[in-house]
Amino acid sequence: MTLSVTLFDTRAAASEAAAALIATALEADLAAEGSASLMVSGGSTPKRLFGLLSHADLDWPHVTVGLVDDRWVAPDHPDSNEKLVRTLLLQNKAAGANFLPLKTSAARPQEAEADRGAAYAPYCTAVSFVLLGMGGDGHTASWFPGMDGLARIVSPDETRCVAAVEASQAVQPLRMTLTGPAVYAAKQALLLVFGEEKRSMLRSAPEADPMVCPVRFAIDGLGRRLSVYWAP
Repeated sequence: MTLSVTLFDTRAAASEAAAALIATALEADLAAEGSASLMVSGGSTPKRLFGLLSHADLDWPHVTVGLVDDRWVAPDHPDSNEKLVRTLLLQNKAAGANFLPLKTSAARPQEAEADRGAAYAPYCTAVSFVLLGMGGDGHTASWFPGMDGLARIVSPDETRCVAAVEASQAVQPLRMTLTGPAVYAAKQALLLVFGEEKRSMLRSAPEADPMVCPVRFAIDGLGRRLSVYWAP
């Protein structure tokens, strides 16, 4: 299997193209359905993209923004994906969007799994657009290599749309993440990747053992609905 990757000279150019791709997809669903949904990842890679997308001329009050995953930390914690999205994406024109957090006041994510599952379920049968990232270890979402419960979370037979996980290899191990079926059902998705190290991972991912390189689960599950953008 060969993964088709669109290469950009700069991260700025890749971010601009990504923002345009997402805006077009959301606009199409808004026109056809009257509403749209967007699930996004955190980290440093999408920061510029979020800023650009926040200025998109869309009917944002009919767009629901959610998270692909989040660490079980306070919403104002520096490692919180919710904080990142609220600070950079839910601004300007996008300030009117509806937002679905993954973090609750529960002490552990397991205690909030049913609540967040009920909140996310209406959108996860066919998310308009899912924005994915990838770590240097080949993880995406909070699907980490060798993580307890990984096989169940990414299984097409998984009935949950979100799952509480404990990734011992992560700096913040307690997390909530979208499951495989929630990601695979997306109408369109983008894997946005920066850096030479991750370019090497992209080359090997399509043939890698998915339990060792979990991003392959998303690659296989989404197929042609997944675009991949890379910049140095």
